[in-house]
Amino acid sequence: MRRTPVANLALLLLGVGVALAVAWPRSDDAGRRIVRAARTGATIQPVTLSTGDLAVPDASGHLVPLRRYQRIVSTNLVTDRLLLELCEPTRILAVSSAAAARRRDGYRYAGMRTIEGFGTPEAMVDLRPDLVLTNSFGAPGSAERLRSAGIEVFDLGELHGEGSLAHIVASLGFLLGNSERGQRLWQGFDERMRAVSARLGTRKPLRGLYLSTLGPDLQGGTIGTSYHDIMVAAGLVDVAAASYRNWPAYSSEQVLALHPEVIVTREGFAGGICRYPGMDKIGPCRGLGRIVELSAELLDEPGLAMLEAAEELFRLVYDKP
Repeated sequence: MRRTPVANLALLLLGVGVALAVAWPRSDDAGRRIVRAARTGATIQPVTLSTGDLAVPDASGHLVPLRRYQRIVSTNLVTDRLLLELCEPTRILAVSSAAAARRRDGYRYAGMRTIEGFGTPEAMVDLRPDLVLTNSFGAPGSAERLRSAGIEVFDLGELHGEGSLAHIVASLGFLLGNSERGQRLWQGFDERMRAVSARLGTRKPLRGLYLSTLGPDLQGGTIGTSYHDIMVAAGLVDVAAASYRNWPAYSSEQVLALHPEVIVTREGFAGGICRYPGMDKIGPCRGLGRIVELSAELLDEPGLAMLEAAEELFRLVYDKP
């Protein structure tokens, strides 16, 4: 999923809904235990349904049965890429149109059928998939309508960077019938993420802050988001992490108090940030520090692209003169 500023706001609003859905009482006690385990980072294990089938919970707590899915549709950039890594191409029915339109890696999806991620459930039903990977916040009620049509839906829920990605990879490993493949993918990704900041050696980490603009506000992204994970992996100290969570809105006074040496933002956003009232007092906007821009296709995807974003951010902050 490509997280634009509007999408970030939608994700923020979704947080309360996901928390309620996870906490809401269920008749299946085993399912409730697994959902709680997933939220605390424990290893995901399938549960046995009353039918005898095994299942894994999605972010809403819905238990998705484990079977040999052969017509899989992804409506999200995160799972588009994961399917390429974990699934036989013949089982992928369609990926999101946003994936094929990407300048950076759209070539990966050449020849594949595409579908609008936020399109109508009816368009999805016409494809006759047996499993849909989606974020239900994009079209409220769409997951229920697909399930009523006999289509299994795995709802990714709110995407919080590495933590949520770990659970998505593990769940997909089970859903695709090869949990070991998922474990290998995650282990390799995690090791490579840790290796980026190790290249700092004895150099002192710089103080970093993610910023963007959303309407009249300065939009942040700190602990609990992929922006935080990318910055930390790239060897920056996230100066907002001690006081803020998720996607806070800042005043220029709050940014000044955080005293960042490096501001990380999307490509093309630096000028707007420094023109924001009061930001002319911030070090990086006065030439005392740096503003580093990354392509939104890297910075806004809370999936495997986080590794590429961290590597590029490290290069721009520590290696580029």
